[in-house]
Amino acid sequence: MFADFGRGLGRGGFDAPSLDFAETSDGIELKLDVPGYKEGEITVTLDGDVLTISGKTTAQTEEKEKTYHLVERRSGAFSRSVVLPVAVASDKVRASLVDGVLTITAPKAATTAGRTITIETKPAVAA
Repeated sequence: MFADFGRGLGRGGFDAPSLDFAETSDGIELKLDVPGYKEGEITVTLDGDVLTISGKTTAQTEEKEKTYHLVERRSGAFSRSVVLPVAVASDKVRASLVDGVLTITAPKAATTAGRTITIETKPAVAA
């Protein structure tokens, strides 16, 4: 009864891929299963601390000589956005697609050490 609960909500009936998200001492790593997607069908963008992965596939052309009784191969679009818990070096974010798995890695941004601010004292101005 609850097997399909929440499926397709806000996604037009097309499920977004599942996501593994890990933080290491060096950075972050995300893995998404995107079987059937090819290079050029997936876009990865970083806007501030929000990483967005989106993809779009097109329907296969149906042949006129066939009568389809069941079509399970889907076409459509998805989008997943993740708020990153740490600042990353945006110019060093990398994405690779191997055997239907999209892997995104991003090293943490270099942090600057804090410093103590000296408070200056000025003589009071006569009124």
